[in-house]
Amino acid sequence: MALSVAGGRMNDVPIHVARTGLVGRERQLADLREAYATARGGEPVIVLVGGEAGIGKTRLTEEFVAEVVADGARAVVGQSVPLDGEGPAFAPLVGALRGLHAEFGAQQLLELAGPGADALAGLVPELGVAPAEGPEGRGRLYEVVTSLLERVAAERPLVVLLEDLQWADSPTRDLLRFMVRGVRDSRLLILATYRSDELHRGHPLRPLLAELDRLRQVHRIELPRLDPDEVVLQLRGLLGRPPEHAHVQRIIQRSEGIPFFVEELAWVDVDGGCSELPGSLRDLLLVRVEPLSEDTQRLLRLMSAAGNRVDHSVLEIVAEEHSGALEAALREAVSAGVIVVDGDGYAFRHALLREALHDDMLPGEHARMHARYAQALEAHPELMPSSPTATEVAHHWYSAHDVERAFAWSLTAADELVRSYAHATAQQLLERALELWDQVAEPEKVAGRDRLDVFIRAATEAYAAGEFERTLSLVKEALRLVDRTADPARAGWLLAHQGSVKSRLGRPGAVESLMEARELIPAEPSVQRAEALDWLATMLMLDWRFAECLQVADEAEQVAAAVGLERIVASAHVTRGTAWVHMGDADKALAELRLAGPTASAEPDHLHRYFVNLSDAYTLLGRYREAVDVATEGYEHARKRGRKRTSGVVLAGNAAEPMLALGDWERAERMIERGLELVPPPNHERHMIGLKAWLELWRGEVDAAAAAVERLRAGMTRRVLLPQDSRLVARLDADVALVQGDAERAWTAVTTEVGGRIDAAVPGYDLPLAFAGAQALGARIRAAGGTAGLTGDIAWLRALTEHTASGWPVDLWPALVDAELAGLGGNDAAAWDHALGVLEAAEGPVHLIPYAGYRLGRALVEAGDRDGALTALRAAAAAADALGAGLFRGWVDELSQRAHLPLVAGVPSPRVTPSGLTAREHEVLRLVAQGRSNREIGEALFISSKTASVHVSNILAKLGASGRGEAAAIAHRDGLLDTAAS
Repeated sequence: MALSVAGGRMNDVPIHVARTGLVGRERQLADLREAYATARGGEPVIVLVGGEAGIGKTRLTEEFVAEVVADGARAVVGQSVPLDGEGPAFAPLVGALRGLHAEFGAQQLLELAGPGADALAGLVPELGVAPAEGPEGRGRLYEVVTSLLERVAAERPLVVLLEDLQWADSPTRDLLRFMVRGVRDSRLLILATYRSDELHRGHPLRPLLAELDRLRQVHRIELPRLDPDEVVLQLRGLLGRPPEHAHVQRIIQRSEGIPFFVEELAWVDVDGGCSELPGSLRDLLLVRVEPLSEDTQRLLRLMSAAGNRVDHSVLEIVAEEHSGALEAALREAVSAGVIVVDGDGYAFRHALLREALHDDMLPGEHARMHARYAQALEAHPELMPSSPTATEVAHHWYSAHDVERAFAWSLTAADELVRSYAHATAQQLLERALELWDQVAEPEKVAGRDRLDVFIRAATEAYAAGEFERTLSLVKEALRLVDRTADPARAGWLLAHQGSVKSRLGRPGAVESLMEARELIPAEPSVQRAEALDWLATMLMLDWRFAECLQVADEAEQVAAAVGLERIVASAHVTRGTAWVHMGDADKALAELRLAGPTASAEPDHLHRYFVNLSDAYTLLGRYREAVDVATEGYEHARKRGRKRTSGVVLAGNAAEPMLALGDWERAERMIERGLELVPPPNHERHMIGLKAWLELWRGEVDAAAAAVERLRAGMTRRVLLPQDSRLVARLDADVALVQGDAERAWTAVTTEVGGRIDAAVPGYDLPLAFAGAQALGARIRAAGGTAGLTGDIAWLRALTEHTASGWPVDLWPALVDAELAGLGGNDAAAWDHALGVLEAAEGPVHLIPYAGYRLGRALVEAGDRDGALTALRAAAAAADALGAGLFRGWVDELSQRAHLPLVAGVPSPRVTPSGLTAREHEVLRLVAQGRSNREIGEALFISSKTASVHVSNILAKLGASGRGEAAAIAHRDGLLDTAAS
């Protein structure tokens, strides 16, 4: 059922209005109004309204929707269909989209949807024919739906009501998850209802609700039962007079405070008309039906087999009644309040009524009535011209226990669902076909393929739906059925698919499965062999098995060229180029990567990998500006294709790391936080968690960075990590340990990760790790008072650095390692002066400039050169302040105070400001004293409100203030505000 409410009028479907005012829901209605006010202000909000059946979720949301429509909002409504999870794909969202289509028309709706709008045709056939895109189309559809809602909400506030999520299919849940995380900066309120009493432990909605609960933009409203006083108020409204005490007590006892049951009991027990109330709630629901004629009761049971709603045209054929008799029965049911007229059809007044009628059918009657619907829809698909029908036909034949037809229609429905990007539901129907396989007379003839092919198809759809655990199970079962000797091609393809899925899940054995697939798939050129070799080459590259990777990539390119698969030819270029980057041959690597550009441009879905790997190569090579340019260009390509929230967010994350290196921390932080909100693939999520932790560490938020290390370490115990991921975690762990003063842990993190395989070190990852090792080793030597017992560690680290740096064009990491180790033989001021010069000449990482300046200042203090130390520390303080690098600024302040060296003008010296506030903290303090909020401080200083909050916390700690007011008083008393303004 779809409802469109626009500008104060309701189109298509009238809302049923209860006979009483809203009782006992003042607080919940106020919560909805508050959420709407937030959304109207431009911050999207999602409200989940839960409660048991009959509690009044629909009544509450109807009241709210009518209110916001009167306020000028636009509202659309979609309803899930109770067909055991087999209803039309995306049913509630299709209903909402149809509401928009009815208002805007096809052309304007497509224009509003923006890039990739043709994907909407998969949900709304009136918009055209959806492109055949395979798994990639699902992500594009999600992007397009989200963008459409954002653009519609730009004109005026939009409320999207999705009812009864407990019946929603898997694709609907996935799309809702994406929308909730993806939508931003729009006047959108998504309101979703569900029955909490139906969410058993294994219900698929439970994990989604738990996930959404953790998001700040999501609010949960639970509707409680009415208390006795509220029941009295409802009864008074229903009866039009104060109810009698005995009447009230009976209804309070039987209804248990559920509003729908209060209404039904009031109808049954009015004026003492029923001396004995029904024995069960099911009987209570059927009491309203029992006085009706037998013909009407039979018609209602027939209608219940269709779900909550049925079109008149469908009912007319299924009922097989003369129009006069049908209309008479319908009129009687409407008059009795059992059903309501709903556009061109009829809907049950409450879903519980429909369920009671459906459950009341005898087994034979149940099968016959479902068979009638199947026959009608099978013979007259024109009855539902705007909706796919095969899924419903399959459901009805299955409910009718007609195995042959249920089998055939399940296969047909799977094809239909794939065109709508409902891969998860297609997978379920293919699995149903497999369930029925042995009960069908000639299954291979009907299916047009053997059982193994159906298994492969089910695994393919599960993979496209992102159901990787289920994919692995289906592939394993298919491998059990296949004869590897007689059918090596399919056996090899299954093993290749198994390897790909294991890789995504972080399971062991991915490369081994792909190796076996390479041996099994016949050597002659084929699509299957090209794809398997491509996957294997990529996995070997990611596993840093470069010699094998290059050999397999060459073979993949040859096979792909022979069968005309240009995308795999381009993929081979990307794989080889990335391997050569890791092997230290920068020029050869970049030339090879660029060869993939033209082909990748012709294969838009392959373009993503090209931009990700090329931008990563530039980052490893220290060419940070080019890395940002490439990642940004890739993001623009993704945006133009309607994929900015999927592949685009990964590219945005790839731009964040070079932005951090260049010192553009605010922009990088926004990209990282946005990327984490959208839950990118695990390896990219791990990367962004690490980048965020480094940013927190450099700013001085050590505890937050340490917590990130713990989170990443915990994830490592559950998954097989690629070397590039484990290197990231080891380096971050070492950096945090060094700041915490635990040099031994830092050294262990480095040596455990690299191990004894110095000859296999990868420059882009292991040189920064060697620098962390040098920092740890220097701290260990200082703590030990000399190098005794550590000469072996020193030799190992120097060997690692020399071997890894050989031929590598980035010279700053060896310079930093040399500087860390230079002090072992005496004063290291010259080495740090050299390292600082190398850093200043490079593009980044700029956060190491204040660190190197601090180390230079410390060396000069130890050498007795106070003037030189003061110059170095002043420069380091200025560099740290420019970045907001509170960690290094704190070190500089501590050293300057200990050495009695005043810092540069405009930055308070220890004598003027014992508190030791940084320049940025002085700016924040001035605004705190003016009464500004964190958000206002952020806007004034062009930083995020979260960063402003961190600065305020640091200020309170340094001043010893209990709150913002006391901090302002201390600032006025000590003249800190005058200093900040100077």
